[in-house]
Amino acid sequence: MRLLRRPLTAAVGAFAATLFLVGCTASPAAEAPAPEVKAGQGGFPLTLHNAWGDVTIQKEPRRVVALGYSDVAVASALGAEVVGSVQSFGSVSGLSQDRNLPYVTPLPEPVTWLNPMDINVEQIATLKPDVILATAAYSLNEQTYELLNDIAPVVTYEKGLYQASGPDEARRIGRALGKETAARELVTKSEQAVSALREELPGLDGGTYLYGQARAGVAVMVVAKDNLTAKFMSGLGLVPLPAVANLRGKGSVPGTIDVSYEQAGLFEDADVLFMTYQSDQYRQQFEKDPVVGKLGIMKSRYVPLDIEVATALQAPNVVAVPWLLDRLRDGLGKVSARRTGS
Repeated sequence: MRLLRRPLTAAVGAFAATLFLVGCTASPAAEAPAPEVKAGQGGFPLTLHNAWGDVTIQKEPRRVVALGYSDVAVASALGAEVVGSVQSFGSVSGLSQDRNLPYVTPLPEPVTWLNPMDINVEQIATLKPDVILATAAYSLNEQTYELLNDIAPVVTYEKGLYQASGPDEARRIGRALGKETAARELVTKSEQAVSALREELPGLDGGTYLYGQARAGVAVMVVAKDNLTAKFMSGLGLVPLPAVANLRGKGSVPGTIDVSYEQAGLFEDADVLFMTYQSDQYRQQFEKDPVVGKLGIMKSRYVPLDIEVATALQAPNVVAVPWLLDRLRDGLGKVSARRTGS
C-alpha cells in the first residue's frame, strides 16, 4: 500500500498561510447531493453521500479514526472509541507538547496520534478502524480517500471542505456513529453558549470587528460572508468593518482582502481587531510597524490570537464553541463596552 505524503515543513507553512480558506479548492464541484439513506434497525446499514461518492456503514462502528479536528472533537464528546486521532496543530508545528486539542477531554491511552498534514494510510490500516471520520480533513484528496475506503468506510464532507456549518457537521458525525440524539445535544449546548454570551454582552449586536493574519508588510483580512469565521462572528451579532470589507481587490487566499500596513488606518474604527500570526517574527513586525503601532485601536481594542484559537476559528465545531467564546471574551467584552458606554 502506497503512502501519500507531503514534506512536513512545507505542509505546515501551507496550512498556516491559508487559515482563512472559505473552502477546499481540491474538492469536486458537487452537484445537488443525493439524499442520505438509512435502513435497518438502529439506523444501520447507513448510506451517506460523500464528496467522492456514497459510502455505506453496515453496523454501528466501535473503533473510530478521526482525521479532522471536528471529527475527533465530536466523536470523543459522543463517547466513541477513538483509536487514531489527528494531533493538535500546536504540537505539529512545535508550539506545544500537548497533542490533545485544548477544548477536548484528553483521549484515553492507548491512542495513535496522526499527523493532520500527512495522511499515513498504512498507519491507519494497522488500527483496524470500523469507520474513518474525515469531515474536516484538510489534507484529504480523492486518491487518498480511495485508499482509505479500502480499509473502512470513510465519512467525508458532503460537498466540500469547510462548506458545512458546525451543527450540520456534528449531526453528520453523530449519524455515522449511530449517536444522532447525543449529537443534537452537543449542537444545543453550543447554541446555548452563544445565546448566553449575547445576553451577557448586549452591546455585541451591530458591533464591528476585523480578523486577519499578519504577514510580511500586509494584513490578510477576512471579508467573505460565506467564510465560516465570518458566519460565526455574525452569529454573535458582529459585522466586519465596512471600511475594510468593502475594499476592492483579491486577497492572498479566497475570502480575504490584503491590506498593506500603510493602509492600517482603516482599522481604527473597528470595535475590535483580532489578529493571528504565522510566526512571532510577523507579530513583532506588525505590532512595531510605525503606522500600525500608533493606532489607537492597538492600545485598547487589539486582541492577538494564538494558533489553536485561529485553527478553531477557521471552522468552529460545536464542541469548540464554548472554549472559543471564552478565548474571545476579552475582545468581545471590548466591543460591548464601547457600544454601550460601560
